[in-house]
Amino acid sequence: MLSQCPHCQQTLMLSEAQLEKIKTALASLSVGRTLKIGCPKCKQPIELNADGSVAGHGGGALMDVLYANHTGNEDQAAVGMVAAVQKKPQPVRLPPAAPKPPDLSWLSSGVYSEKEVVENVPHALIMIGDDEITTQVTMAFGEMGYQPTYVRSAEEAIDKMQFMNFEAVVLHSRFEGGDLESSTVHRYLQEMAMARRRYIYYVLVGPEFRTLYDLEALANSANLVVNDSDVSNFSIILKRGMSDYNDLFGPYLEALGNYGVK
Repeated sequence: MLSQCPHCQQTLMLSEAQLEKIKTALASLSVGRTLKIGCPKCKQPIELNADGSVAGHGGGALMDVLYANHTGNEDQAAVGMVAAVQKKPQPVRLPPAAPKPPDLSWLSSGVYSEKEVVENVPHALIMIGDDEITTQVTMAFGEMGYQPTYVRSAEEAIDKMQFMNFEAVVLHSRFEGGDLESSTVHRYLQEMAMARRRYIYYVLVGPEFRTLYDLEALANSANLVVNDSDVSNFSIILKRGMSDYNDLFGPYLEALGNYGVK
């Protein structure tokens, strides 16, 4: 154990308690680290290796203060002893590179790519077996800027709804061959999580419905109902239905968005 200062050669009069504290600190050193104590006379730092031998002199960040008072020699009374474990130099970490600015080469042509255009267009899933009704419904949604998607079965419709976001869904009550109560697509929409369902405008078409009858639409978990006989006026009916829906639920959906609810 160290007995004198390697700088001024002053004999270090350490008490048993001080020696025990130094031994404990040395025993807890990690590999490659040293313990630093201050000479009570010249105040120079003394570095010790884990085995108690004197290490090279040098600075370092101080950690874990060890303070002890010597009680024997007058010159050593009330000596403050600071012990510290030197940290290994940490590698310099450079900040991550900033992302590259967007590619604006398309500005010269003034044309968006097809992918960018499609992503900004609302989609409507149309499930109607009758060609004439399908044409009327497609024209109405086309006038409002929707991109139509058609399916041939309930399984295909559910598969698409699981992996695509549709802003509108149109279902004829006879699309699957039976009535609405036996429709798997209708049941799927009824059980859909509200986080998705509230952003889908659901339209039911069929011979049993009374056009624009909100109570009937609500009873069937839909936003709009249209009778087959009124399909020739589907465009104006859709605009009226969406207008009423936006007046009623628009502020609510906006409030949800402001609170981060999707």
